[in-house]
Amino acid sequence: LNVKQSGIECRSFLTRYYKNRGGRVLKTVDERYLRNDISCGSAFCSPCKPLALSKLVSNEGKNAQTRQSHAILIDGDALCRFMDVFDSESLSNIVILQSVWDYVKKKSLPAYKKMNAFVYEEKSPRFFIFFNELHSKTFHMPEKGESEEERQNVCMVGAASYLEDHWKEGGLLPLIVCGDEERAEKLKKEYGRTMTLKEYVTGIDCVDKEKILSHLSVYDKSNEEGKLLFDEHLSHEEMVSGVSEGRIKKAQFTVSRENYREATVLIDGETQWFITGRHCNRAVNGDTVAVQLLPESEWTAPQRNLVLRDIEEATLNADEDENDDKSDVEGEPQSKKRKVVVPTAKVVGIVRRNWRPYCGILIPSVLKGGRRHLFCPAERLIPRIRIESEQAEMLAGQRIIVSIDSWPRDSKYPMGHYVRTLGNLGDREVENEVLLLENDIPHSPFSQAVLDCLPKGEWSPVVSPPRVDLRHLCICSVDPKGCTDIDDALHARELEDGNVEVGVHIADVTHFVRPSTAMDEEAAVRGTTVYLADRRIDMLPELLSGNLCSLRGEEERYAFSVIWTLTQDGSVLNTKFHKSLIKSRAALTYEKAQEMIDDKNDISDITSGLRRLMRLSKLLTAQRRANGSLILASSEIRFDVDWPSKTPKGVMVKAHLDTHSMVEEFMLLANRAVAEKILSSYPECALLRRHPIPSEISYKPLVEAASKCGFEVNVESGKGLADSLDKCRDEKNPMVNTLLRMTATRCMTQAVYFSAGTIPVEKYQHFGLACPIYTHFTSPIRRYADVMVHRLLAACINADSIHPTLLSQNNCKKISGNINYRHKQAQYAGRASVQLMTLEYFKGREEEADGYIAGIRHNGVQIFVPKYGIEAVVVLKGEGTTLNVDEGKIISGKTVLREFQRVRVKIRVDESNVQRRRIGVDLIKPALPGLSTLYDLSSEQGIAKD
Repeated sequence: LNVKQSGIECRSFLTRYYKNRGGRVLKTVDERYLRNDISCGSAFCSPCKPLALSKLVSNEGKNAQTRQSHAILIDGDALCRFMDVFDSESLSNIVILQSVWDYVKKKSLPAYKKMNAFVYEEKSPRFFIFFNELHSKTFHMPEKGESEEERQNVCMVGAASYLEDHWKEGGLLPLIVCGDEERAEKLKKEYGRTMTLKEYVTGIDCVDKEKILSHLSVYDKSNEEGKLLFDEHLSHEEMVSGVSEGRIKKAQFTVSRENYREATVLIDGETQWFITGRHCNRAVNGDTVAVQLLPESEWTAPQRNLVLRDIEEATLNADEDENDDKSDVEGEPQSKKRKVVVPTAKVVGIVRRNWRPYCGILIPSVLKGGRRHLFCPAERLIPRIRIESEQAEMLAGQRIIVSIDSWPRDSKYPMGHYVRTLGNLGDREVENEVLLLENDIPHSPFSQAVLDCLPKGEWSPVVSPPRVDLRHLCICSVDPKGCTDIDDALHARELEDGNVEVGVHIADVTHFVRPSTAMDEEAAVRGTTVYLADRRIDMLPELLSGNLCSLRGEEERYAFSVIWTLTQDGSVLNTKFHKSLIKSRAALTYEKAQEMIDDKNDISDITSGLRRLMRLSKLLTAQRRANGSLILASSEIRFDVDWPSKTPKGVMVKAHLDTHSMVEEFMLLANRAVAEKILSSYPECALLRRHPIPSEISYKPLVEAASKCGFEVNVESGKGLADSLDKCRDEKNPMVNTLLRMTATRCMTQAVYFSAGTIPVEKYQHFGLACPIYTHFTSPIRRYADVMVHRLLAACINADSIHPTLLSQNNCKKISGNINYRHKQAQYAGRASVQLMTLEYFKGREEEADGYIAGIRHNGVQIFVPKYGIEAVVVLKGEGTTLNVDEGKIISGKTVLREFQRVRVKIRVDESNVQRRRIGVDLIKPALPGLSTLYDLSSEQGIAKD
């Protein structure tokens, strides 16, 4: 149907029929209104000048390929692959077709964002958008069976031909510039003035020509034989079709932290599929991928070997990469198929890339003057990246940042380019910066807009309804030594009727952080305070986190209080919620509070209250354990730091005190009470926290480890697991129970925040705590989730009005996703910081300590050193010792060691890998061939690396 009116043509080019839910057949018609009065963009075109802002100017003689004044029509693949090249001012008169714009938006989000910034944010005069999809002479009607590439080619040729004819009078010549030679050759048959981007840049006479070519040359085929290593990714349309039919699933690609050649995807939030080798198909950790389940005959399972990238990096050079270690991309040989298999899948397409700039070091080419190098990321989960650079000598020994541009099918590694240098490798501040960047921790100073939200001048609290005055209560806080962001305080007093009143008082952060302000938006982005070994990166400015919100001793502060009346046996009679004003009598450390409780001569009001809290907490713990709540274990260490120099003077495992459990128990009680309250009032948008039930297969390491020690673990229920772990005790080796609980911790799924109403109610439960409903309320200074919950609770008790954003389930879902991610990254950053500080402590020293065999693999032994919370690996080198994984034994002559058995080790800093210094552990007693000897990789003996 063609209708022409006033120079506008309306075309109906696609009619679709579909059924609605009721079974009724409906028809839709897609229409496109085409015009003939759309600007071509040329400053020399008289008819088009009045239509729109013209940007294209004369660049005559600028390129040796054509001495004429010209504009370049860039194809979509060139923009997706080489977007960073267009930072150069030497590339101008760039025409982006509307069809290309839509293609880039669909193909590469990072490239689209940068392209959008060039055109609309920076308003760069070097770019012009030609709306070929709306012009009657350049519009191409999609044809049945036509591929996206074919359509793009037709659009490019059609637009170039039209512009060539349209610009005859102005003397401007359109050139088609493509990203690769194959496509350029195809288009050249239809439009003679076609070339590759590399050919065009070669003809430019400009100062940064070599730099641009350096970026481009990285895309030369790294596999000289042209062998395709990976399968073709499905197109967007094929992925959508597969997902709708159920053949293909969409999920996030997560690389194993133990073996970077293996990965998993979580399907529909429940089922886990395993992916390995070539089936990863160029996916990078964090990508959203399309996956397809393999036939059951091809299923396999994670390797139990220790796959250590460090050993490979020590011998790898940049010119051997295509032939070495083919198992990186090839599937597992049939001879090594597992006895026990798990659902195994393959990546068939990339839905959305999660590429970002990566920190690491350069592995220079062994060829003198070579330009092709490998970049080794600091993050183990990221593959090495091929880059092209002539600055290798200058970049040696530096931490640098590199970005990925593409990953061709014929290349073992993705292609990328150098971005910038961070500083010297090994420098403490540089390594801390790497740590923060790699874990995506927002750590820039707070903006002026955020600081403008802080109270001005001297602040003093005022009591007015609905806030209640609780300054008469004997309240105190109990926190770690050195804590300044004090979220919580407690009190307990006996009532006249013999019952006990207990109160948990939480910092009223929402009084200062109001919804939709700059401070609130910044806190939502940061998600959590990040605790590193030598510093703290606050979610809120210091004035709030360390002062006005912090419940400091002897100072009046606003709080949100949960107050219970409990019987002497710990039964809750009633619960009240108040916005309050409190005055803490003392800010105690865990150690000081324990000392006061244990001192029988201390009968002060504070101590009496602490003793009541301690007695009740033990009753509550017993009740919780009876319901099946788990007690797990992990290794945590703390440092005695010389703060002026931030140098560790000592490192030790955190000692557990009864006061830790006391405070924890009442925080759990408060969180459960608040969860029930907000869910009853807002069942469709309450922010809750759940801990999914682990799958049966995830318990396999725990069941096997316990079995090797002669114990049986019941994993049918949380109660069964808790009871059976209590029975796994070896009187001769108390560490067995601790190590089994640590193993159980690693078998658990991650607890996550979610919006009520988005999943079935039966999935709300918190498995680890054995409670049906749970949330976080007790740490609003350091967790944004708690800020959201405070706002909901305030609305529940009419202490504040409900903000519209809190009622949006989509908004709550979005915030939940971000704080889940930020919480996980903060944990990774914290662990990395502890490792960095431990390295600093052991630098230049060696110590002996008792260790325990935490695990036995086919090619190495995992050692846990309780004294320092260190977990390391000793790799088996040489002969004389046999590792039996199935039976959990180390056999060397007449010596037999089993998992969880005690050994003597030497702890040192292993600096053999410049990229990743680490704590090295050497087995010294008993002395076993292949495990106790230091080996040198350059000789037959080698150096064992963890």
